Amino acid sequence: MFSMKTKWLKISDSFDDLDRRLNGKEVSPISFNNLPLLLVKHADQFYLVKNKCPYQGIKLDHAKCENGFIVCPWHHYGFDLKNGRGGGLYLDNYPLEKREDGVYAGFEYFSWF
Repeated sequence: MFSMKTKWLKISDSFDDLDRRLNGKEVSPISFNNLPLLLVKHADQFYLVKNKCPYQGIKLDHAKCENGFIVCPWHHYGFDLKNGRGGGLYLDNYPLEKREDGVYAGFEYFSWF
């Protein structure tokens, strides 16, 4: 039997640390475990998405956040920060969870068990 599981990995000591990484910007590329990610802060909420446009695989380094959507600078497709949907495609997003020892991101993976 197979299922989707979530592996939680610590990405930061605190949300304040994530805020410092943004350095006053709303969107910033970061790398975690060799995975290119995009850290976004919108309406005092943090989001973590894959730094790769699902349309043609172009990096979203210079993307903008508009009305709760991350907008690809090349194609101008908007992807909802909450669920990744947009333009008939899906941008991978990773939930963030605050725990006593820091901030964790949830990465889904396929498991046969």
